Amino acid sequence: MPMNPLQVYTLAIDGPLLRNQRCLLLKVMDAASRGKPYVPEADGDSDLLGGLVVLLDEIADQAHDRYGLDCLLEEESDEGETKER
Repeated sequence: MPMNPLQVYTLAIDGPLLRNQRCLLLKVMDAASRGKPYVPEADGDSDLLGGLVVLLDEIADQAHDRYGLDCLLEEESDEGETKER
C-alpha cells in the first residue's frame, strides 16, 4: 500500500520520555473531564509539557517545510505572548 507523503515525518523520539509525557497528558485530560484544574504532582511536569510543545512544533515545522501546510493555530507576538491567528 503506498504511503501518503503527508503522513511521513522524521522525528527523534525518546520512548520512555514520550511515555511519561503521555501519562501526564492523561492526568490533565482526566482532571479536565471532571471539571477540575490539573494540580502538578511533580516538579518535572512543566518540562514534560514543554517537551510536548517542542514535539508539536517540530511536526508543524516539517508540515510547513515539506508540504506547505500551516499547522500552527497560534503564533507568538514579539513580546512572547501567544495570540490566535
